[in-house]
Amino acid sequence: MNPFLDYECFECIAKLAFYIGKLSSSGVEESLKKSSLLIEGFARAALESLGDYVELSARIAEHVATVVGDPYAGIRKRSMEVAKRLLPAAERYVEEGGDPLRRAACVAAAANALDFATGVYSASLEAFEKEFEGRLREPFAIDHVAELEKAVKRAERALYVLDNAGECVFDLPLVKLLSEGCSVTVAARGAPVFNDASIEEAREAGLDRYAELTTTGCRVPGISASRCSPGFLKLLAESDLVVLKGQGNFQSFADVAKVRGKPAFYLLVPKCGPVARYLGAPLGAKVAVKK
Repeated sequence: MNPFLDYECFECIAKLAFYIGKLSSSGVEESLKKSSLLIEGFARAALESLGDYVELSARIAEHVATVVGDPYAGIRKRSMEVAKRLLPAAERYVEEGGDPLRRAACVAAAANALDFATGVYSASLEAFEKEFEGRLREPFAIDHVAELEKAVKRAERALYVLDNAGECVFDLPLVKLLSEGCSVTVAARGAPVFNDASIEEAREAGLDRYAELTTTGCRVPGISASRCSPGFLKLLAESDLVVLKGQGNFQSFADVAKVRGKPAFYLLVPKCGPVARYLGAPLGAKVAVKK
């Protein structure tokens, strides 16, 4: 059963097909043809996998790669540039308070707003850059950071799963703090998928200075118990602490729980009605949830 299934999901899928068709084309005719091919495959995936969010998202990602390749490469590059400009302000925010881990978690969660792969939501790089520092000072709508802090103190091995490019730059303060008390592995996606961070972008962000880098081993915008590599699934199962970024990873919580058998922590901004309602949090609010 897909706990996020709602009427809005079809709107999201259709808008995603239109957005990607336009993003990967140089004119109206080419755009409409690509969007039509995309929606054809998306509809087939929905008819066959509607009850399984992770499998549906995996099939959509695979179909995008088949039809248009990697249309988000330019967006990932620009997102990284914007994030690197804003990182000094984020680091100052973490350093100026008395609770650096809470502030670093706040930075990581706020950065999840930098997303271009949800049909009913798309960030503006300009607006993100303008509003980011203000968003840092907004409270968490769901705040399990105190439990995260307790888990950090007990952990010897941590797994940190990235979400979007650009956003991964803002994961640096939290990963750095985690590395001071335990060994950390940072996981990116195993192949280009929407604007999700690759291992190359994780390295560009400087995360390799504080953690070992790996991938999930698959082209899924989330965590799949059946598609992720055995090595990644072993890390997911055995790490003392697991932190996962973003809505796609949160929507995979059933697969995470199946592999892990104990709670993980999710830092995200809900970007669609079904996820916001499931969480009981407003759209666009910062969330730190243990599940």
